[in-house]
Amino acid sequence: MIGLIVLALLCGGVSTGSHSLRYFLTSMTPTPGLPEYVGVGYVDDVQFLMYDSDRQKLIPREQWMVESEGPESWKRKLQLISEREELLKVIIQILMARTNQSGGIHTYQEVTSCELQDDGTTSGSHQKGWDGRDYISFDKDHMVWVTPVSWGESVKNWKDQQRGTNQRWKRFLEQECIEWLKKYLQYGERLLRAIPPAVFFIRPGDAKRLSCVATGFYPQAIEVTLRREGMFLEETVSSGILPNHDSRYQINRWTEFDPEDQGRYSCEVEHGGLEEKVIVFYAGKENGYNAAKTSDKGESSSNAFVSA
Repeated sequence: MIGLIVLALLCGGVSTGSHSLRYFLTSMTPTPGLPEYVGVGYVDDVQFLMYDSDRQKLIPREQWMVESEGPESWKRKLQLISEREELLKVIIQILMARTNQSGGIHTYQEVTSCELQDDGTTSGSHQKGWDGRDYISFDKDHMVWVTPVSWGESVKNWKDQQRGTNQRWKRFLEQECIEWLKKYLQYGERLLRAIPPAVFFIRPGDAKRLSCVATGFYPQAIEVTLRREGMFLEETVSSGILPNHDSRYQINRWTEFDPEDQGRYSCEVEHGGLEEKVIVFYAGKENGYNAAKTSDKGESSSNAFVSA
């Protein structure tokens, strides 16, 4: 579902060995306190632009975009996203009629994306959703549209006949989108570099909770595992991946903890910015909260601070 795709964006979803360009457009029936139309663009996990119908301005989220694009290109982007706003308003009325809806709150979404793997292979997709569910999507390899709903069949049949439009979508997903992605990656050179996390344990005061924190990493994709005496701990809780103030990320994974427990706790972290897995051990208050940080080969590489 489109709604789930949006959630996946917020929580990750692009593999470590790839880069992506994604646009999300959302239009909805008039609702007090909410804009009727919102558009956002992402390079990898970084939002670089936003537009909404209330402000009617294209807002850069990254300084490198402002400096690199130039005023004429920025003006053209504003024109295109404004034109899409008017079209989506019309589409909402059409889909309300097709689904026999005369009122209520309804949303229409479009997700357009392309991805570039490290080995040079590419992929792309264009999907449309209605009220949080898949409505229709473009199969660029077979040049046809696919719908999971019966009321979308007539739209699919009509779109399949628009060969010129379908050729343009295929060319955009396979060529133009990838060219823009490469250009944006050059604009924001930071996005090309994987930044490893700092990893440490915390246990505030005498709290019966032991937490492993990984912070300052980029991109989002990361694996954090807690163990006791080498055994995987299933009953752990994660904060999920959260943004830092500097466009990097953090995650906190914790477990219930008995301060009298003499067991050896460890936190294992895998990330694209690390040459190998990092393992941090919780040594306990009696040992001054120092812990060995080792590679996946078990060789001690440095000391890690573990705070109280």
